[in-house]
Amino acid sequence: MISKNESKRIQQLQLKKFRTKESAFIAETPKVVEEFLKAGFIIKNWFATEEYSIPSGIQAQPTIVSERDLKSISQLQTPHGTLAVFSIPKDISKGRGPFILALDGVRDPGNMGTIIRLADWFNVDDLLLSEDCVDIWNGKVVQSSMGSLARVVPQSVNLVEELLKLKGEGYRVAIADMDGENYAEMDWNQPTVLVMGNEGVGPRPEVCEIANSIVTIPRLRSDGAESLNVAMATGIILAEATRP
Repeated sequence: MISKNESKRIQQLQLKKFRTKESAFIAETPKVVEEFLKAGFIIKNWFATEEYSIPSGIQAQPTIVSERDLKSISQLQTPHGTLAVFSIPKDISKGRGPFILALDGVRDPGNMGTIIRLADWFNVDDLLLSEDCVDIWNGKVVQSSMGSLARVVPQSVNLVEELLKLKGEGYRVAIADMDGENYAEMDWNQPTVLVMGNEGVGPRPEVCEIANSIVTIPRLRSDGAESLNVAMATGIILAEATRP
C-alpha cells in the first residue's frame, strides 16, 4: 500500500518545480523503467503490481501494490504494471564528438521525446538544448523517448554562447530552415552542429546570425504541405548526416 504522503509526493513530480526540488523524475511501463535500471540510474521508489515480472539481471525489488494504488500515482490513462522514481543525474557534461545536434526552443514534449529517440537510433550522443526547451524530465518526454533518455541525456546550455564557442573551435553551424542548401548535398564529414528550431517560428534570429550555412529538405510538391514537424525533419536530416 502507498501512504498518502508518499502518493502526494510522487504526484507532485508531475510538476517541474517539484522535480527540481526533489531532483527526481517518474518513469512508467516495463520497457521505460527497465531501460533506466539497465543504464544505472539511481532508483528512489519502485512500485509494481503482482502481475509484473522482474527481468533477469535486475537487483532492485519493487514494492508490490494494487492496480488501484498504481493508478492513483500514474500519469498514464492506463498504467502498465510498474512505475519508478529515479534521481536526476547531477553531471551530464561530456566531451564533444564531431557531430552535435542542438535544439532551439523545442517545447512540445512529444517532439522532444521523439528527437531523443532519433538521436539514440542514429548514435548521436551530443544533444544540446536551449534553456527555453521543454524540461527533459517531463513525464511525456520520458515516455515518448521509449527509454532512449536513459542513454542520450541532453545538456541544457546558453545556446548562443555554446554555438559561438563551438564555431570558434572549428565546428560548422548548420541551421535547418525553409530556404537553404539541400541537406543531401551537404558535406556532413566535417565537424558540424545541426540546429533545429522551435515548432512554430524556427530558430531565433540571434542563433541564425551564428550559422555558417542553412540546410533544407526540398519540398517536391509545390502545392503540398507547408512545413514538416520538427521531429520528422530531424529524423530525415539525421539519416543523411550520420550515414557512414
